[in-house]
Amino acid sequence: MRTLSATLLAAQKKADRLPYVGAKVYDYEAGIKRLSWTRLYEGSEPDNHHGIAFDGQGSMHRIRAAAGNILYRQKITSPGEASDYSQWTQVATDCDGPCAIAAYGAKVYIFYRTTGNVLWKYYSHDYGQSWDDAQLVAYDEVHFMAACWWSTGNVVVCFALKSNEINGIVLDTSTQVASQHTQTYAAPHTHILSSTIGIGATFNPFWPACEIVFAAKQSDTPYDHYDLFRTWFSNTYNFLALESFLMSPDGEDITYEYPDCHLPANAELYEPNRIVAVEKYAGTTAYTRPLACHMVKGTYWSDSTFTEPKPFLDISSSYGLRLQSTADYWWMERPDGVWRAPRPADSPLDLTRDIVSLAADSSQLSALRLELDNSKGQYASPGEGELASLRFRSEIVLELGYKTTAGKETSAAGTYWIDSWEYSSKPNMSRFILTCLDGWGLMDRWTARYQMRWNKDEVNPKSVWQILYQLLARAGIKLTNTPPKPQSSAINNFYPDFTVNPGTRGDSAIRKLLSFVPDRLVFRGQEAFTKNLLADEESCYSYGTDHVILAGQYTQAVTLSRSRALGRDASDNRILEEALDWDLLQLAIDILEQDYDPNLQTAARAQERADAILRARAQEAEPAVITIGTNVGQELLDVVEVTDKRCGISQENYRVQTIHIDYDRRKGIYEQRLTIGAP
Repeated sequence: MRTLSATLLAAQKKADRLPYVGAKVYDYEAGIKRLSWTRLYEGSEPDNHHGIAFDGQGSMHRIRAAAGNILYRQKITSPGEASDYSQWTQVATDCDGPCAIAAYGAKVYIFYRTTGNVLWKYYSHDYGQSWDDAQLVAYDEVHFMAACWWSTGNVVVCFALKSNEINGIVLDTSTQVASQHTQTYAAPHTHILSSTIGIGATFNPFWPACEIVFAAKQSDTPYDHYDLFRTWFSNTYNFLALESFLMSPDGEDITYEYPDCHLPANAELYEPNRIVAVEKYAGTTAYTRPLACHMVKGTYWSDSTFTEPKPFLDISSSYGLRLQSTADYWWMERPDGVWRAPRPADSPLDLTRDIVSLAADSSQLSALRLELDNSKGQYASPGEGELASLRFRSEIVLELGYKTTAGKETSAAGTYWIDSWEYSSKPNMSRFILTCLDGWGLMDRWTARYQMRWNKDEVNPKSVWQILYQLLARAGIKLTNTPPKPQSSAINNFYPDFTVNPGTRGDSAIRKLLSFVPDRLVFRGQEAFTKNLLADEESCYSYGTDHVILAGQYTQAVTLSRSRALGRDASDNRILEEALDWDLLQLAIDILEQDYDPNLQTAARAQERADAILRARAQEAEPAVITIGTNVGQELLDVVEVTDKRCGISQENYRVQTIHIDYDRRKGIYEQRLTIGAP
């Protein structure tokens, strides 16, 4: 149960309660600001390798490779809508394609591969007024490049990518001394790469490290595949083990190419590392389409918790897009285009004063219905003007509370995402009604784009909790155990060979995964947590004494009396473990449920599964429903104590299974209906 102040606890138990309900709308995607891109320039430059950086005066520097081994650069002072992005200055006549740029303060560094098959540097220490050039390193057969400044010092890092090798070239700009740090992806390495197709990098001061994304084709069994991989370059100049977060099997004509990533300096909480890449389809009808995704709020690059990459811009893009930022804007470019999106988040839209009624039901995918007064026509134009934040999939943060002796006090009652709206009218009445999804609804709307598989071999094993962590991330939800909740051994120590096939809905995948363990999942705001439902868990709240039960219905029913889990050990020997309810069996009630899973390779894992099945069915055997004045701190899976002497119930513990909230200011209704079961 959420923690409430003493005054709020007292207020919700009073007979003359004074409700207070609030709701605000944010144009966020699970806590991350959604970007609205505006194109500032549309030119005719041919697509090719390119890059963008900003110096300490805010000037934009762009580069592009062109036919005839030409490399061009551009400097735009105070870039904006009126700037001329069509003027270019020739830098070199020996550029063999791959190039990169980075800047900090007065320094601007351009790197490229020469026709002589070495890497070259072209650099300025006075904001691009004068330039020098020299060989960077003698490193040949480079196909793709990226660069980023290391913090605020003198070091810039150029990343050079071959077909199966990456080189982090560390250049001290104060001495022009360079060092090389390579990682090869060939046998016997875990990831065997046969080709690469682009790289991006950005600096994160938290670690500190350069966070890197690159595209490659991996040789694998049973089939090769094209992936977007993440790694990083640490402050000891080592690369983190690769992990794929987007994959397409060879033979399906889809490849992922030319990625980039960027994290703004002094990023706000709603600003993560963002990734762009190209999805290329070579079949009928062919396309090259930019995709975008981002880190899940509050997670780390090493966790590979990226949202589902999705189309976001109606253009064709062969060489991808490059990202950068200034204090006020995100910037994105390619040779013939420049885009920007505001960085600062808009103030939330406060719906509180217009709330007429609401219904929230944790058992439904459309979990919130919010009815607003529209008598002044104030909601006539969603997405415009003062309603700019009111768009499909905008977030609604719901607050439930009471007017107390300390004022208006509330408790966070969940985050919801707008799925639809409707207008309703009668004589002298106009309503604007929002229907919203919760976390389960978001996962229902997500479907797997390709086959996702964990633990097909012993490389980089993932437990049930870790798989769940990555699945929820696709919808932007962070799985957390803060503050700590009880967890079963199985959820952290069972490593199933688990496959999510293309087209599988996210909620189906999660429910299948959770069927392996006794733990349950609860969404809380933009996060979720798991909880092992221990039979001896203490109650956190009492109903029927100080907090009156308005109505109650209590049932006891026959349920499962025996569960059986079957598996196979490493030698293919059969494993069978059971859990039994002897009270029912002694009444000659033998109801059996069996589960065969080849992942159950030890007796301990099989016994955990049998116990989990019997426990889940036992919790369904004592369904009850109580109606109460709203407890604004109540959460799913809490254990509560119930006393209802009218039905002979005295200090019995139950577990909260679903929560339904009704509020209607016209009718004076502010109630909760809790479905509860055995603890």
